[in-house]
Amino acid sequence: IDTRVAPVSGYSGPSKKKKKKRKTSLSSTPTPLPVSAKPGVYDLWGALPAPKRQQDPCLPPPVKPPPQYKKAESHLPAIEAPHPGTSYNPTFTQHQELLQSALDVEEKREKEKAKATKNAAPPIRLTEEQYLAEMSIGLGKAEESEEGEPSTAVEKEEEEAPSVTKPVQKQRKTRVQKNKERLERQKAAELAAAKADRQLQHQLTRVKAIKKELNAEERRAAEITAARREKRAVVAVRPGKYGPGKLLQEQPEFLLPEEVSSSLRKLTVPSNNTQDRFLSLQKRNMIEVRQKVNPHRKYKLKTVEKWRKKLPEEIIELTKMKTKKKKKIAVESS
Repeated sequence: IDTRVAPVSGYSGPSKKKKKKRKTSLSSTPTPLPVSAKPGVYDLWGALPAPKRQQDPCLPPPVKPPPQYKKAESHLPAIEAPHPGTSYNPTFTQHQELLQSALDVEEKREKEKAKATKNAAPPIRLTEEQYLAEMSIGLGKAEESEEGEPSTAVEKEEEEAPSVTKPVQKQRKTRVQKNKERLERQKAAELAAAKADRQLQHQLTRVKAIKKELNAEERRAAEITAARREKRAVVAVRPGKYGPGKLLQEQPEFLLPEEVSSSLRKLTVPSNNTQDRFLSLQKRNMIEVRQKVNPHRKYKLKTVEKWRKKLPEEIIELTKMKTKKKKKIAVESS
């Protein structure tokens, strides 16, 4: 049986011209003419507004990029200019400036090391006599406590004995005492009110001083906010802010006076171009800062002794223990 379907005669679908015309009619919209101030009047030779691109309803809307997208997060150049003192033929002053900067870095590092070890406690060294005296502390107190046990027991019995004193009865206040206390309370309230009034009058007289204090506080708050903004701006573009590691400071490259040569043939290059580019990418926050992780084990290795390495006596004991365990499990289950 032939399953092919014969084409319908008389209609073969829309032509290519009609399809193209339909696409153009859907995509293009009539652009409005530039309108002037008067209604019904427009500039014939004026510039037409750019037609808006229509969104296809079948497609999802385009993603709007955030404002931080494609924004430079570092002010450092791609290639930093080296210090003039690193030249193969530097001047005396430039070379001395380079050596001084390297010396400052080294002195700062040594100060940080000394500061870290400054508060550390010195090692304790005890002599033999001090050690014996420290170890024998408390030995003589035990004997004294044994001898003084009876006296302490008697004292405890005396403390535990109930007191025989009569309870104190409260006496009622007389009318004179009550009147006296009421007058004292009234006098204290009057003094407090007078003091509050004096403080209010004092504050009213020093309105200018209060205004000056408020202005000083506002200026101080403005300075603090400005300092915080500057700090945030510096932190936003600080080198090596991405990644779990900490960006290591570069060692200053310098040559000693006896190593400097005026010939390019004898010049020694201490830096590596690949390493230099890698550090530059980390500084400019283009790649994250990471540290090398050495291979390590998460758990310790478990040592197991094999049966063939055990002695015959140990094997017999282990088999006995196993049989006892099996018998115990069988009894519990039954």
